[in-house]
Amino acid sequence: MVIALLGESASGKSSLEKELVKKYGLSKIISYTTRPQREYEEQGIDYNFINKEELEKLKSEDFFAETAVYNGWFYGTAKKDYTDKNKIVTLTPHRLRQIKKNPNIEIISFYIKIPRRDRLIKCLQRGDNIDEAIRRNLSDVGQFDGIENEVDIIIENESYKKSIDALSRLVYFCCNHNFKLQF
Repeated sequence: MVIALLGESASGKSSLEKELVKKYGLSKIISYTTRPQREYEEQGIDYNFINKEELEKLKSEDFFAETAVYNGWFYGTAKKDYTDKNKIVTLTPHRLRQIKKNPNIEIISFYIKIPRRDRLIKCLQRGDNIDEAIRRNLSDVGQFDGIENEVDIIIENESYKKSIDALSRLVYFCCNHNFKLQF
């Protein structure tokens, strides 16, 4: 089974993903992107960076389980990455909807729900540029509407009261006991 994490910017989904990989030995599904590699990113670790020609070739081979375009850059994950168990992926609602259309993919989805105000404060506390923090916060508006009715489990974490360790234990417990509840 593949664990899918969803949440708006600064909801903690990337930190939760890292904790689940470290603590429980899950393997991260690495997205493919045509976005330029940033200085601190590693090929095959953060993303599989590809050019437009590689993208077109892979698309023609029906390689991708889901795809999206964000800020003009392509993102997607490979079908083959969903065949193994003990995998984890961070997705947007649009990308989750594509995955759920494939009956051959077994996935359990978690929505990390944190109030917009708390997320904006978190961005500023960690030193994000205020204009970028506001832009990212606003880019989520509308994208997550209705997602609570589409995911398997909702984890509310107002004011980040639950630690990443507690969240990771909760996610892992739910997956191993086949829970599909709202928390």
